[in-house]
Order: sequence, then structure tokens, then C-alpha cells
Amino acid sequence: MDQLIMRWKNDGGVCNPLSLPEGVEIRRWTETESPLATWLDIVQYGLTEKKEDETFWRECNYHYPCYKPEDCAFFLYNGRPVATITVICDPEKKEGYIHMVAAKPEARWLGIGNLMALYAVHVCRERGMETAYLTTDDFRIPAIKTYLKGGFLPDTSTPEFAQRWKKIFSVLEDGAHNYSIVTDSYTHLTLPT
Repeated sequence: MDQLIMRWKNDGGVCNPLSLPEGVEIRRWTETESPLATWLDIVQYGLTEKKEDETFWRECNYHYPCYKPEDCAFFLYNGRPVATITVICDPEKKEGYIHMVAAKPEARWLGIGNLMALYAVHVCRERGMETAYLTTDDFRIPAIKTYLKGGFLPDTSTPEFAQRWKKIFSVLEDGAHNYSIVTDSYTHLTLPT
């Protein structure tokens, strides 16, 4: 089964600086000591079944033509790397891709997930992207809620996606009435309640 897609469209909003909670900082790949080991340590929590190696990292990232290690950011809490996100921007298509979002268990419930979604939008705006997308799985309900809060909308451009999203919204605490969907070419519709 294909992963679900969520899309974001730049509304031309201002690219305000991110407000970081106390104890949280963001570092790029090049600003991080042992970035590969740090990345591999974090992604084993939720994205892989075990700690992987450099080959895995290369396979995950370098098949994207616009990927650069600097696209990866680490979120630190009290000086310790606890989460990572990669925002790959294609300047020709003006499209961003949100990739390999992961957090260690100790990062959960600190608001870092919400911050990572805002960071992705911030980077896309800062780099002049018109749109961005990410992929996720049906069972990642907390992540889906975070992406929705960050402005990413469900892509229901196929009947299969539409059915799967309908099922997901039926289990969200606040129902579907607060969200929009993307049907095709970033056409936004409000989901019925």
C-alpha cells in the first residue's frame, strides 16, 4: 500500500522567525558533531527497526536529486539531539519535500513535533517554494495531527487515498470539521462534518 500524501501550498505569508521553547535549539547537519551517527541514532525510533548504517542513509537521501546533507536539521533538547527533519527543496519545481521526520521517545510531548512542522514550512517559505509535500502512514495519527496543525493537507486525489483519509478523520478526536483536503493541483475543500 502506498504511503499517504499531505500537501502544503505557500499562501505568501510572512516568514517569521521560529520561537523556540526553553531548552530547544535547532542545528543544521554541518553544525552538528558526528551528524551521521546522530541521524542514525534518531531515525531508529519510528522509521527503522534497528540502528542502520551509512549505506541506509545514502539510500534514503541521495536518490533525491536536490538533496544536500545541509537540508537535514537536528532538534536538541537541553543540548542533546532528540529529533530530526529533512527539508529538500527543488528550486526548479519550487517544491519542497519533507523527509525522514523522527524523534526519540524523550522528545515526545515537548512540542518538538509541532516545531518541526513549523520549521518545514519556514524553510519552504524562506527558499521560495510554492508547494511542499510529505508522505506518511495511516497509523501515524499523532504525526498526521501535527502535520495538519502545520498547514499540511490530506491529498485525496485518488479514490483509495480519499477512503483512507475518511477513515483517519473518523478516529481523530476533533473529527474532520476543522480540516481541509487537497483533491488535485492543490485545490482545497473543507471536509464535511
